[in-house]
Amino acid sequence: MKDLICLHAGTSGPSTWNRFIPDFEALGYRVHCPTLLGHGDAPRRNPYLLDDFRDQVLLDLDGLDRVTLVGNSLGAYVASAVAAAAPDRVERLVLEELPVPPRDLTDGDPTSRPMPPAALLVAGWLTRRRCDRRLLRDVVADLRRPQPDWWTGLAKVKAPTLLLAGGERSHLDQSRFALVANQMPSATIETIEAGHRIHSRAPERWLSTVREFLAFKGA
Repeated sequence: MKDLICLHAGTSGPSTWNRFIPDFEALGYRVHCPTLLGHGDAPRRNPYLLDDFRDQVLLDLDGLDRVTLVGNSLGAYVASAVAAAAPDRVERLVLEELPVPPRDLTDGDPTSRPMPPAALLVAGWLTRRRCDRRLLRDVVADLRRPQPDWWTGLAKVKAPTLLLAGGERSHLDQSRFALVANQMPSATIETIEAGHRIHSRAPERWLSTVREFLAFKGA
């Protein structure tokens, strides 16, 4: 049986994938839904750096062979970073609303409508029951810093990759997905006009698109 790792968004949790587990199992996957750092009972960090999330998931892969990774938002970034760090261990990638960090100091912000620092603090306080209230602030700050090693690593990812874009209702800059697809050898983009959390707002369309991608043997 193949292994599929589902990575949730920041301030979310593994239960966000529960409704899809039976469908993934029907495709022949053993499904794993880890809790990312700073969420629920997972370990805390100060500060939370993107590399820490990647390293946590790489440790979770110990004992597994090649895996398929599905991620939303922060989870999508982490999935892409794992694939860039260990491309031979990744069979397929589904990156839903991937926040795309700058390549260098001249590159753009991953969001089209940046959240001011005060709003980040408020959002962290409102989600404190689900995650460490410092987490969102730290993650957004790191995503706004250039991540040149991540960009370089994308070119090494040979796994077929589906980039899912949420369209105009998303706060992310949708034009940046094409930059990622151009950097990756086997990436395609599909847009589902549902906003940032496609799998929550348009679950049937999300599942149909992802199921088709995972089942397609010629990709």
